[in-house]
Amino acid sequence: MIAAFLISLFLIFAVLEIVSLFVDPDKVVFSCEKDMDLTEPDETATLYYRVGNRAFWPLMFVSFSFTFNDAIEVCESEDWKEHHGSKSILGMTYTFDTYLMPRKNYKGRIRFRIKKRGRFDVGKVYIETGDFLGFKTRASSFDLNMSIVCTARRCEDEPVVEALGGVMGDISVRRFIMEDPSLVLGYREYTGTEPLKSISWLQTAKTGQLTVKKHDFTVDNDVAVFVDLEYVESALAERCLELVRTACLMLEEAQIPYALHSNGDLFSTEKGIGRTHMFEIERRIGVSRFVKYMPFSSLTVRNARAGNGRTGCILIAPQLTPEVEYMMRYVSENTGTAACMLLGKEA
Repeated sequence: MIAAFLISLFLIFAVLEIVSLFVDPDKVVFSCEKDMDLTEPDETATLYYRVGNRAFWPLMFVSFSFTFNDAIEVCESEDWKEHHGSKSILGMTYTFDTYLMPRKNYKGRIRFRIKKRGRFDVGKVYIETGDFLGFKTRASSFDLNMSIVCTARRCEDEPVVEALGGVMGDISVRRFIMEDPSLVLGYREYTGTEPLKSISWLQTAKTGQLTVKKHDFTVDNDVAVFVDLEYVESALAERCLELVRTACLMLEEAQIPYALHSNGDLFSTEKGIGRTHMFEIERRIGVSRFVKYMPFSSLTVRNARAGNGRTGCILIAPQLTPEVEYMMRYVSENTGTAACMLLGKEA
């Protein structure tokens, strides 16, 4: 009886071993996706993965590993890290061993966060499959071809918040003294001081005397954020980008449309507001290498002249240089707008 049982068990193992030797490793499919493309330092993101067996035979051994570089920190429990994690020369590797029945999937997730600004590859995957008894294994590896951008932190400094709050309060006052030509309340007699373009020729023909339009006041604003990407040192560069993001976020919260102009790899954006507008700016901040393409003075003069009717300007630079100081005076004196300067290195 025992002998028959052992023989039957041996035959079962032999059949499973033979079958597993002929399973095509290409029948193992792997896919993953992340829940966000843009994050900020210490914000938790999630990577969802799926390993599938497309063969009609079971895969008795499947092992797969993720390798993350040192900039990415996994946010799972300590027991989870101890059970799955190991240190390698490329970073931390997390390994999972399982088996897959025919046409079945193994799903899971890994939560992680990024410690610093930049663009990072999510990781590399290693997949190993083997026969039933472990005599033969097949291994493959590939990049996920998946990256995530980490933008700069938001400043919580009281001086920065107060400075931006002050200029935005000034902007809120100024917006009510700007006439909007698209909002006509009525007509009045021409006094001789109004520009000719404000004359309503149709009303003039009806009344027999020169008549001008009475306009309402606009509730829109036009704020320009000028950024000097003059690289000095890493800490000042990062601080400068944090100031850029903080200023844009506060403009978003105040519902004030704004344009961003830089003399480097932040490039320039049209005036706008909203999630899409902010997302593009935050993405550029995340991938910026602080590369400068033109003098700050050329950038500021060109865009300040184009901003007729603008109600505010914010100048951001790593440190106070003679060029930045001169452009601050230029903006204040020649545009008549509320102006604010933010420096990575306070002066």
